[in-house]
Amino acid sequence: MDELFAGRLLYGAAVYPEVLDAATFAVDAAHMRRLGMNTARLGEFMWSALEPEDGEICLDVLDRALDVLGANGLSAIVCTPTATPPVWLTHGHPERLHHTADGVALGHGSRQHICTNNPVFRDRAARITKTMVAAVGNDRRVLAWQLDNEFKSHVGGCHCATCRDLWTGWLAARYQEVDLLNQAWHSAVWSETYQNFAQVPLPGPTPFLHNTSLVNDFRLFSQECINGFAREQAGIIRGHSSLPVTHNSGFGFDLDNAALFEHLDFSSFDTYPSANNHSAFLMNLDYFPRLAKSRRTVLMETSPSHGGSVRHYGVPHPHGFVEAEAFANYASGSAGFLFWHFRQHRGGSEQAHGSVVSAWGQPTIGHASADAIGRLLPAVKPLLDHSSPAQPAVAVHYSDHAKGFLETEAGDSVGYRGLISAFHAGLVRAGIQRSLIPVEASLAGFRVLFTLFVHHLPEQDRERILQWVHDGGTWVCGPGTGGRTEHHTWHADSALGGLEAAAGVESVFQFPATGSASRGSILGHDVVLSRMSTFFRLPENDAPGAATAIGTVTSGPADGLEFSTERRIGAGRMILLGSYPGAGAGTGGPDDGRADEGGAALAAVAEYACAGVLPRVRTAGGTVAEYLRWRNGRRQHWLVNMGGEPGTFTLLRPTRKLLGKQSVHADNGSHASHASHPALTLPAGVHTLGAYDYLVLEDIKEEHSL
Repeated sequence: MDELFAGRLLYGAAVYPEVLDAATFAVDAAHMRRLGMNTARLGEFMWSALEPEDGEICLDVLDRALDVLGANGLSAIVCTPTATPPVWLTHGHPERLHHTADGVALGHGSRQHICTNNPVFRDRAARITKTMVAAVGNDRRVLAWQLDNEFKSHVGGCHCATCRDLWTGWLAARYQEVDLLNQAWHSAVWSETYQNFAQVPLPGPTPFLHNTSLVNDFRLFSQECINGFAREQAGIIRGHSSLPVTHNSGFGFDLDNAALFEHLDFSSFDTYPSANNHSAFLMNLDYFPRLAKSRRTVLMETSPSHGGSVRHYGVPHPHGFVEAEAFANYASGSAGFLFWHFRQHRGGSEQAHGSVVSAWGQPTIGHASADAIGRLLPAVKPLLDHSSPAQPAVAVHYSDHAKGFLETEAGDSVGYRGLISAFHAGLVRAGIQRSLIPVEASLAGFRVLFTLFVHHLPEQDRERILQWVHDGGTWVCGPGTGGRTEHHTWHADSALGGLEAAAGVESVFQFPATGSASRGSILGHDVVLSRMSTFFRLPENDAPGAATAIGTVTSGPADGLEFSTERRIGAGRMILLGSYPGAGAGTGGPDDGRADEGGAALAAVAEYACAGVLPRVRTAGGTVAEYLRWRNGRRQHWLVNMGGEPGTFTLLRPTRKLLGKQSVHADNGSHASHASHPALTLPAGVHTLGAYDYLVLEDIKEEHSL
């Protein structure tokens, strides 16, 4: 696995031979190949077809599917089918089902209806996976393995009797002594002190709210359990196969993605954004590649036209948007782009979901996008083969643990994912290339780091980041960072657990600023301050290295204090942001104490922090996104307009045009290898890129690789 997929770039779709007759499946496979596809994903919902009765396993449907796919030049990503256990596994056995916090056992149907900790399920899941991998684990037609499907996309922690016993054991292993748990959780509050671990409840119904430490630990317990299941399944596969193993995850699931992918060979993700939320699509490309050991990712599921179910019809994408998604996907370094799904399901709850062909076999409105990507891939592959992604200078911490903290303490009814998504969208609008990284990830090669809304920042990570700052990095810390211990309690010695000392300030007040008439001024912007906030006092001396104010409170309970400061630390600087700066007077925003969700003022802080790393090709203020790559010391600019109106970009120096959308489609539909076109020189200045258009540029002057 030195080179994932032997350097191949994947393009394809999910297929379901278990629900189609053989002739129809063969027609679809041939159709996929004509569209330029080379990969099919199958098996994730196939369990009952492979094992219709307990222990009666027959892999004929899988074998026949691989025969058909192979005959049409399509490789397979085979999924373990554990997301949809057959009815024989749960009928008459409610103890095996997933139980909600209210104690209700979910019935058979849909998916993820079983408890993945149940020992009978684990035994049967191991058996079906071992049988599959023993048969086709090293089959030349199989490219990779995918575990299950979208872990925890519909359910959170299970509250069944099995999980209750495991929870007790997990707490005992974590805390050793119940008195240590009581101390860590401050369980004397409301007389919640426990005498033994068996007394600690699952976070089910209560008259008011559970202890935050209990809620967060139960979430951590659940995440560790599902990751343990993933490791068990991956171990079974690796016992019989040398092929890479992944799982298709996403931002919205109750998972610890960093820990999940630490044990897998490459990451993969599912995403279904609307066209008017294109930054949400790009956010996946900025995050998932850095999680797995190979530093490669595959977009395992996205729609050729629209999402949807019988409860919610999706909005079809405008023409050209999906092709722009594919271009950005490959430009970012992703190794694959797959649709869900190829043929529309005739039955089930997702009948209304977009597909490449309809249930009756006719091209859908998504078919044109599939055809366009079939022409795109051979055009860009030679360029991708001879270049490599350039690491952005800017990193943003993304933490599933922080997401859990803000779910537990949702005091402003705004979740972590929404806050980070809004900030990320601001970076996209500003034309700042960025990576999203776990808190524990290496900072090598980055020059600016944002750590926003991370309630608990472990001491070892704080000290590692500060050393990086001392060596020359710029760290924007906050808002909402560092205010809690790992157990979701306040610190005993300071408001931010040591961050004040590093920033050279004293925390004076900490309170929820939303609705408190708190206002401030930062970098020339009048802002409304909101969310749980910390306000600072500067030291009275102005010695070299002392902190300076960049954000001052102008009204409200903390009037006259600072909410943002800056301090030089060694060769770098630390910007501490104690409150969320929303829209204020003169910015068009509300004046009711609520921050603007677009994060305009926070974007100004971001541009201030990134002043020294602004790109040479400027795309700020529009919908044009850029991905940097290197070829033989020359910088390449892969530009794509993700918006439905023409966008602009500014060249600071002349560049060569290597590829444009028009040349990709100049062959009138042929999927043959792209013929080379003479390179053109684009002069310095402002240029226009049409709606959903893309092009590849290369600097003329020699550059040194990062």
